[in-house]
Amino acid sequence: MPSQDHRLLIYHRDSQLYKEALNRRLPQLEIHSTEKPEDALLHIEEADIILSWKIPDDLLKRAKRLVWYASTGAGNEHLVKNPHLSDSVILTKSTVYGEMMAEYVFAYLLYFIRNGSKHLEDQEKRVWEPIRPKRLQGKVLGVLGLGSVGKEIARRGKQFGMRVIGIKRRPEPIEDVDQIFGPQDLKKMIPLVDYLVSVLPFTPETYHLLGEKELVLLKEGAILFNIGRGKTIDEEALIRVLKTKKIRAVLDVFDKEPLPIESELWTLENVIITPHDSGINIPEEICEGFAGNYERWIRGEPLIGLVDREKGY
Repeated sequence: MPSQDHRLLIYHRDSQLYKEALNRRLPQLEIHSTEKPEDALLHIEEADIILSWKIPDDLLKRAKRLVWYASTGAGNEHLVKNPHLSDSVILTKSTVYGEMMAEYVFAYLLYFIRNGSKHLEDQEKRVWEPIRPKRLQGKVLGVLGLGSVGKEIARRGKQFGMRVIGIKRRPEPIEDVDQIFGPQDLKKMIPLVDYLVSVLPFTPETYHLLGEKELVLLKEGAILFNIGRGKTIDEEALIRVLKTKKIRAVLDVFDKEPLPIESELWTLENVIITPHDSGINIPEEICEGFAGNYERWIRGEPLIGLVDREKGY
């Protein structure tokens, strides 16, 4: 069981908000917080816990007492193979983004099926024209990646009466998912869905997992969401398919971020672009999740959100 004499270094642009929240929640824990590398340098060698998204390598390599790196993010490809983060260091990800990212998906789904853009156009023209909406009930929702976020999206889908299917590395039963496919059956699954949500992490196996051969299998009128990692979709192939007007897309992540101003995606009418904020962090929620994990750690219990470095997530 870990000793209760620990030093936490918070390195984040919202470091003061994190510190205030954790001082209230864990008053016994020694906490140093900063967003400046020169200030972090004063405490990095004594810290055995780091709470951060990205910390510069020249700081990380000085963290000789580090036992646990608690990431504030859900995707951590920049950490899993970092040579300055020893394999002996516990690495956890934040698991608080599920509800927020599910709300993002269904906000846009409801906007589409309730003809949001048409009603706004009519309002500008002072036109009164009722439109018969579509329903989510009975539609097929496909989820690529059934971790904590994907499971929450599946749960919300079932609440709307949808049939939920998904891809998982190990196709084992999951609550709220009607059918699980293995990665090898991706091309069998895609034609079945009305809405496809990718929550995939970026790994060598998921790079451009959705290419042109996969994207053309989507139904006429299907909507593709990408809220995982941009590199999991071949962006040039996606642009070609979108230009056919067969599908629509809601994209929160991209191959390059910020999305370059010259990208054709900006010009396509059947695309909604958001600036990687489907799961933007809320310090109070991150801190509550960290505090719960810290208490588990002190009690010698398994931590939530452990990252498997071999899998990459």
